[in-house]
Amino acid sequence: MLSFVPVQRPLTERQHVILRNVARGKTNKKIAAELGISEQGVKVHISRLLERYGAENRVELVNLTGAWPDHSDGQYANAAADIAGIRAGLTKTFRDATAFGESHGATGRAMAVPPPAEVYGGSYPDAKDLLAGVRSLRDVLGEINVALKLARELPADAKVGPIVDAIRARVGAALDESARLDALVDRARADERSSKQDAV
Repeated sequence: MLSFVPVQRPLTERQHVILRNVARGKTNKKIAAELGISEQGVKVHISRLLERYGAENRVELVNLTGAWPDHSDGQYANAAADIAGIRAGLTKTFRDATAFGESHGATGRAMAVPPPAEVYGGSYPDAKDLLAGVRSLRDVLGEINVALKLARELPADAKVGPIVDAIRARVGAALDESARLDALVDRARADERSSKQDAV
C-alpha cells in the first residue's frame, strides 16, 4: 500500500518542554520566562503544536499528546495515559477523515473506527525503547493529521476517496500499535510492581 503521509520531524526537545509546561497549566509568559525566550516565541511553538496534532485548544492538545512526562516522573508513570490520549486522537482523526470524505462525496469503503487489536504474549523492550515507541506513535498521529490537513486543501473537485481510505487504514494500523504498546506498558508496570514487592 502506498503511503502519502509526509515525513515529519520528531518533536524537538524545546517542543517537548513547552508541551509539558502547557500540560502543567503554565501561562505563555511563565513558560517564556523559564525558557529564556519571548512570549511570542512560545505562542508560535504552541500554535505549531496545535496544527500538527489537529487540536483546537491547549486542553485538546494535552489530551491528544499525553504531554510527555519528565524522566523524573518514573519510567512508566504516564505512558498508559499517553497511549490513551494518542488513541483518542487517532479515533478523532478517523472520524474527521470519514466526515471529510462524506462531505466530498467520497465513495470509499464504509467502516467504523477499528477497535485496537488484542495483544497477547511476547517479550517487551527495555523502558527506553518502550517510551521511544510511544513518542514515535505520537509523531505518527501528527503526520496523519498533517495528511488530513493537506487533503482538505485539495480542489473541491478532487477525488478524495482513496486518500480518505489511506488515512483511515493508517489510523487502523496506528491503533493496533497503540494496543501493542499499551499491553507492553501494562506488563512492564506489573513486573516493576512485582519487583518492588519482592524487594520488601
